[in-house]
Amino acid sequence: MEVSVLNVFLSVFALTLLAVPGFIVGKCKILKEGATKILTDVLLYIGQPLLTFMSFQKAEYSTAVVKNLLVVAGVAILVHIIMLLIMFGLFFKKGTNDEKFRILSFASVFGNCGFMGLPFLQMLFGQNSPEALMYGAVVISVFNAFSWTVGIFFISRDKKFVSVKKAFFNPPFIALVISLPLFLILKKPINLIGVEGTFIRQLFEKVYLSGNYLGELVTPLSMIILGLRLSEMKFKTVFLKYTSYISSAFKLILMPTIAFILCTIFNLPELLKWAIVFEFSMPTAVQTLLFTEKYGNDPHSAGSAVLLATILSILTIPFTFLIFNLF
Repeated sequence: MEVSVLNVFLSVFALTLLAVPGFIVGKCKILKEGATKILTDVLLYIGQPLLTFMSFQKAEYSTAVVKNLLVVAGVAILVHIIMLLIMFGLFFKKGTNDEKFRILSFASVFGNCGFMGLPFLQMLFGQNSPEALMYGAVVISVFNAFSWTVGIFFISRDKKFVSVKKAFFNPPFIALVISLPLFLILKKPINLIGVEGTFIRQLFEKVYLSGNYLGELVTPLSMIILGLRLSEMKFKTVFLKYTSYISSAFKLILMPTIAFILCTIFNLPELLKWAIVFEFSMPTAVQTLLFTEKYGNDPHSAGSAVLLATILSILTIPFTFLIFNLF
C-alpha cells in the first residue's frame, strides 16, 4: 500500500485534534482526580487488547503475513538493542549520580507505540490494511519486554525493581498470545465460524461485532487520555531542559532512522516497512513519567521529555517520512 506525505500529515493532524478535548477537560478540572488512571485502565485492559485481537480477525491469513510477524519482532528487538547500547555508551555512567541522564536514556528509547502508535496506524491505514495493526501489536510486545526490564533498570539503577513478570504478563502481550494461535489455527475470522444461518454463525457474528466496537475505543480514548496527561504538565518548564531536546532528537529522529535503515537492508515490503518505522517515530512514552514517579525523583524532567517530544512529533513524523521517502 502506497503511503503519501499528505496522508501522513493529515493523520498526525487528526490525532492531534482528538487530544484537544482531553486537554481542555483536564485544564478545566472537569473530571475528578484519578479519572485519567481509570480511563487508562479501560484502554489498557479492554480497548487495546481487543484492538489487537480484532486486527488479527480482519487480516487475511497467509504464510507471508505469518513470516512478516516474525520479521517485525526481529527488527523491533534489533532497534531496541541498538538504541539501548547507544544510551548505555553515552549516558549510563552519567546517570549513576545524575537522575536527569537516567530519564534521558529511557525517554530516548521508549516511545508511545501503544497509546499513540496503534491509533496512528489505524488512522493512516484504516480498514484497508488491518495487518498493519498486527505488526504494531508485535512492536508493543517487544517494547513492554524491554521497558519493564532494561528500561526500569536505566531509571532506578536497582535490579530489584526489574519486573520480568510484567514484561510478559501484560494485556497487550496476553492479547497477542491469544490472537496469534487463533489466527494460525482458524485461518479465518471468528464471524465465519459455523454454517451461514445457523445459531453458531449468528453467535460469533455478534461476538465479532462486540469486539470490534470495543477495539474501536482505542483511537479516540487514547488521544483523550494523552490530552489529559498533557494538561497535567507544566508548559512553562518544558522548553527549559536541554536534556529533553537531546532525548527528543534520539527518539524522534535517530530511532526511526535506525528502523528505516534496517527495513531497507532487509528489503521489507512497503506496508511492513512503514508500520515498523512509524511505530518507532512515536514520541517519548508517558511511561517515562510514570516510572520516574515510582522509581525516581525527578518527575519534572520526565514530564518535560514527554511533553516536548509529543509537541515536536507533530512535525517530525511527517518530516522524517518525507526524508525517508526520498530513498
